Amino acid sequence: MTDAASADDAFTAVLAEGDRLLGDLGLTWDRLLDVGAVGFATGVTPERVAARLAGGPADTARRPFSERLLFLKRTRLDARGKEYSTRAISAGTGHAVSQGGVHHLLSGRNEPGREVAAALERFFGVRVGWCSLSEGEALASYVGPLVRQLKTVKMLADLQARGVRSIAARSAPGHAEGPELLEALLPTLLAELGPDRPPAADG
Repeated sequence: MTDAASADDAFTAVLAEGDRLLGDLGLTWDRLLDVGAVGFATGVTPERVAARLAGGPADTARRPFSERLLFLKRTRLDARGKEYSTRAISAGTGHAVSQGGVHHLLSGRNEPGREVAAALERFFGVRVGWCSLSEGEALASYVGPLVRQLKTVKMLADLQARGVRSIAARSAPGHAEGPELLEALLPTLLAELGPDRPPAADG
């Protein structure tokens, strides 16, 4: 299996879990996600985002670095709302790449080394490695955290259905805090309650 296929399989799994959770919660992707915002964040076209969320086939072709970089240049604008010039990009990377080098990278004439790629990605405000992500990797990185939040919401809903109205937890050294603690605690509580425990009576 190729790396690209593995990445898209990873998104397929994320999507499947998200579909299941949304069905249980009575929600749909279009109520949670703006495909335009997803496209801006991932570099995947809104049409492709919508198609993938609807269960469409994966595009396993890895886009050229130049295509992803050009997307950033066209969408991450300067304070005047204009595209950064190649000169400004070069300067913004601390001259890790020359003005002519930026032009060659945008045109696809050259491929960057790791340090140059990272400098360009930092300049445009995306995480290092962004320009090398496949469609599946990009979508999984965006949708995955939302699916984890949905999982927590579903577990909370399950607890409420069993009559649990609040959860108090004391943090201790070496233990997770905040959402991580809640996410780790909820499955244990559900298991202890058991599927047949009746809801608590009000009053």
